[in-house]
Amino acid sequence: MRTLPGAAEIRTPPEPRGLLVRSGVCLLLCLASAAGKADPYPRAELAVSSRQLAQTLATTLGSGFSLEIANLFGGSLARQHLLGFVGDSAAALDVPPVADALWSRALALAVVRADAPAELDLEEMIARSATMLGDYDRARDAAQRASTLARKLDDRNAQAQAENALGIVERRRGHLEQATEHQQKAFALFVAEGNETGQIRALTDLGTVWRDRGDFAKALQVQLDAATRSHSDSDRLEYLYRNLGLLYRDIEDTHTSREYFKRAISEAIQRGSPTAYSTVIGSYASLLNDLGDFAGAREASSEALAIDSALDDRPHTGLDLLELGRALLGLHENAEAERHLEQALKLGRELQQREIIARALLYLTQAAIADGDSLRARGTIDEAIAGLEATHLRQHLAQAYAMREQLAQSEGNPQDALRYAHKYLQAREEMIGVRTSRQLAALEVQHERTNAEQRVSILAKDNELQAARLERQKLVRDTALIIILGLSLTLIALFYRHRSMRRFNLALAQRNKEILEASAKLDSANAALRVQAAELERAATTDSLTQIANRRHLLQKLADRLMQAGEQGRSVVMLLIDFDHFKAINDEHGHLFGDQVLATGARAIGERLSRGDLFGRYGGEEFVAVLGQCPSDQALAFADAVREHVMARLTAALPMLGSKGTVSIGVACLADLPPPVDMSSFLDAADQALYAAKHAGRNCVRRYAA
Repeated sequence: MRTLPGAAEIRTPPEPRGLLVRSGVCLLLCLASAAGKADPYPRAELAVSSRQLAQTLATTLGSGFSLEIANLFGGSLARQHLLGFVGDSAAALDVPPVADALWSRALALAVVRADAPAELDLEEMIARSATMLGDYDRARDAAQRASTLARKLDDRNAQAQAENALGIVERRRGHLEQATEHQQKAFALFVAEGNETGQIRALTDLGTVWRDRGDFAKALQVQLDAATRSHSDSDRLEYLYRNLGLLYRDIEDTHTSREYFKRAISEAIQRGSPTAYSTVIGSYASLLNDLGDFAGAREASSEALAIDSALDDRPHTGLDLLELGRALLGLHENAEAERHLEQALKLGRELQQREIIARALLYLTQAAIADGDSLRARGTIDEAIAGLEATHLRQHLAQAYAMREQLAQSEGNPQDALRYAHKYLQAREEMIGVRTSRQLAALEVQHERTNAEQRVSILAKDNELQAARLERQKLVRDTALIIILGLSLTLIALFYRHRSMRRFNLALAQRNKEILEASAKLDSANAALRVQAAELERAATTDSLTQIANRRHLLQKLADRLMQAGEQGRSVVMLLIDFDHFKAINDEHGHLFGDQVLATGARAIGERLSRGDLFGRYGGEEFVAVLGQCPSDQALAFADAVREHVMARLTAALPMLGSKGTVSIGVACLADLPPPVDMSSFLDAADQALYAAKHAGRNCVRRYAA
């Protein structure tokens, strides 16, 4: 999937060059229109023209006579500024190879002159151009040098830009943990400097990393946060809308995804930038492929490929080749599809970009399966899985497991098919938090209940038929007795009637006994179903580790509690409790010991809560307690008592924890929030208070204040 560019990826020229790029674009469009060209992709032709113009500028102003004139007037400083200006102009025209070469020459002059500020600016720009060219080693080195210079010059904005660029490189390499750390550092620095534009970039890139890691909730949260800030950086709206479109596509909300892509395409067209348009239309091709519109996907990806090839944007060219290959597979043009996918694989290996490599291997597996070449399919899918299991690209890994399961089924290997089916379910569960096994259990219980109802209905009808048969037999025997009574003596008739009735009564008693036995079995089956339903309900609402409410059940009860509080004017207090140093505890003692810490701490918290209080596991090492009877002015004291009680219990039960057996608590009171208050704002207030407690050094309590 194409991912949203970050600060170093967004190919938007700096503000001083904004007028130049728009003027150049308009000029090239006018020239193309006047020439009457019938190129099927005019934006690709525009990109070619931009490159020719940039090369002309580089030849005219960046070498020979022009540099000699500059040297006469200002020496090496003038040459440095001239090369930098021409490089900026090439970047404004979206021609990174030309810009990169000119900036590198300017950097060499700046290093000789020991011009640290100029070195910093040029290193940042080289990091950007090298990223677009797919030279990630060089981009990382330039960004690291920029970070070092920024610290020496105490320029936190520049340091944030460098961290952002490093995060982009690490994400493209598939190092998602490192990418997350860099983007979070970049965002914190941008916030400290009050740089709103930088905050949007860092949030957008961080959302992309969370999406790659399969944490769609966090990804959506930061992307929407970026959207609320986007009024200050409207030139990048197309990238933000595109990223939201990709996110909603990944959580299978295709309607919302399509709407965001429409907005992104509209914004890109209004900007008139081939770069912005190719990025959006290339990503839109992936959505069309997902929806089965392979003809539309082929057209969109072909146009994006033409533009990105003209721009020499190798990473996005690789992604365009992937989507074009997918579309051709959908159109059953397998040979052509494999050619494009092999090109993408080769390019991904050259760039060392794991996403391109993994997806190319996945689609080549699909082509091999379609061709009936199971040996080749197994080789490509196993290579893809081996690479993906070393990263956090869960979505692609889930797709790989599903394809491996399909291949095993086609080869008649049910054991491997079952193993990869379980891996697929586990990967999906990690991505979206859905307990597939519980869903299957619910379906099984529903199926059994339906079968039981059908069996009861069959037994009832059988009883009706038996009663009808008995009634008919009775009528026949009565008629026979009447005939006998009419033809035989009274005594003989009475004797035979008595014997007949006795037999009938015995048969009826036997039938009643059978009915009672069947009814007893039915009651037993219903009782078993009720027990299974109760167990399923408990499993669906209870956290398996701590035996308290799980996240879904907790949020449902919290919504009900807030509705009741709004209707009845009740006071509600929320405690958001987080176990301190939990990652360090896991790393030092192991995850089983960490589970023991959570279970012991949860029991200690529950001992301090009242019967009517709500308590559940919010996620990981975070727990939520909602107090219905605690006055707001006593909330802090109560929370601090909970904190001390938990610390005492952890110290007594698990002495090896030492000073790490503590919790931090954020307190939010409904009365402190401006109405109307919904569940998200209430949780956010508690989370802000928890953050303040963590920031204050952990093992303390803080209350939210509006």
